[in-house]
Amino acid sequence: NCKLLEVLNVGNNRLVDHFPCILRNSNSLRVLVLRSNQFNGSVQCDATRNNWKNLQIIDIASNNFTGVLNAEFFSNWKGMMVADDYVETGRNHIQYKFLQLSNLYYQNTVTITIKGLELELVKILRVFTSIDFSSNRFQGVIPDTIGNLSSLYVLNLSHNALEGPIPKLIGKLQMLESLDLSTNHLSGEIPSELASLTFLAALNLSFNKLFGKIPLSNQFQTFSVDSFEGNSGLCGLPLNNSCQSNDSESLPPPTSLPDSDDEWKFIFAAVGYIVGAAN
Repeated sequence: NCKLLEVLNVGNNRLVDHFPCILRNSNSLRVLVLRSNQFNGSVQCDATRNNWKNLQIIDIASNNFTGVLNAEFFSNWKGMMVADDYVETGRNHIQYKFLQLSNLYYQNTVTITIKGLELELVKILRVFTSIDFSSNRFQGVIPDTIGNLSSLYVLNLSHNALEGPIPKLIGKLQMLESLDLSTNHLSGEIPSELASLTFLAALNLSFNKLFGKIPLSNQFQTFSVDSFEGNSGLCGLPLNNSCQSNDSESLPPPTSLPDSDDEWKFIFAAVGYIVGAAN
């Protein structure tokens, strides 16, 4: 019944419950923090769509959520698709409507994890957007629709059971500063599109099933070996192992077996002819 609810933070408690689908029609919700509880089950709600068009921060990390990440789950979060010019002077923090004239903001802190560290937000910027689904039991692939969240700053899907390739459309998230997909079952090559994320300051793709050459770009060369460890199929800088494909390209092509056999047959035939002539 709280139709003006903007922030719900019940993190770091002992709550045992399911995903709060009862809030699916809350158009005003901007921050949802459920982290470090004992929530369980799927995050899918009975309604075909949720109306969290203003959602900026969702943190459901360190629970027991299961199931797949529905593509439609991300496509309605318009608050994470805001352009830079959306922010107006003096209106760049979440604040209650009845406090706007007095220039007072929502002051309760929200702690999020970014770049491997816990960051405490006292004034929540309207332009700050974050998704943290880490340390749950999500399965399936990462939906391509996540690439539509053009103003996303933090994306953490680590420590789940996600599989399949890293979506190329993540390369569209030009505002992304922290990307953590570590400790999953992701496979395939690292998309070259990720090399265009020039604002990316923290990257962790470790302990997956990725293979192939790490994209060459100035941005990727700034990340340490820790960002890529635990992927036995990866090669190239900053890892110490070189890509075998490059070495094989520099070598001359091997002589085909049929031609070699024909040459030896000719030599043996010639030797037999000479021996026969001598006799």
